[in-house]
Amino acid sequence: MITFFGAPASSAGKTHWMLEEVGVPYEYRRVELRDPVSLTEFKSINPGGKVPFLVDGDLRLFESVAINLYLAERYRPQLLPSSPEGRALVYQWSLWGITNLQPDALAYMFQAMSPQGVRDEAAMAATRERVGKLFDQIEAALTGPYLLGDHFTVADVNAGAVVNLALRAGAAQPGPRVAAWMESLRARPAYQRAVNAG
Repeated sequence: MITFFGAPASSAGKTHWMLEEVGVPYEYRRVELRDPVSLTEFKSINPGGKVPFLVDGDLRLFESVAINLYLAERYRPQLLPSSPEGRALVYQWSLWGITNLQPDALAYMFQAMSPQGVRDEAAMAATRERVGKLFDQIEAALTGPYLLGDHFTVADVNAGAVVNLALRAGAAQPGPRVAAWMESLRARPAYQRAVNAG
């Protein structure tokens, strides 16, 4: 059975969602990242000390996108296109989420959480502008209900989780296509189960 190590309000959320999408049995081990005892115990399993972390037989994986791509390929191949072109688009949007959008979404969130007098309003405005341009990019790309058209794929999980983060942080306002896409993703039973599990 798969063992999944995660924590609320972390990148583990997208892997938790993906595990629910693929529908394989797994054991969820919640890691208390701010508890020194819990973290020391976790580092004996994963020296990097970050979640998500997945153990599947002899395989040990970190990095949410790598884990999600593995889960799709191994357990639910219909979430990955069969053509090289389709797979390239999955990789593109997955990497777009974590390398382009996620750093700015997190930066904005941390600034927004700072006390009023400590916030760097100019930096927040610049971040909102960058995130807005990224949202324009994905708005234009959504020509169907999902990133790759009519078919839900692992790209929707990987990129959608980061878009969700940016929206929750208040880093951007969605256009109509992004808003409809996010509404459909949040309504998915697998997404709901992952959120409810924490």
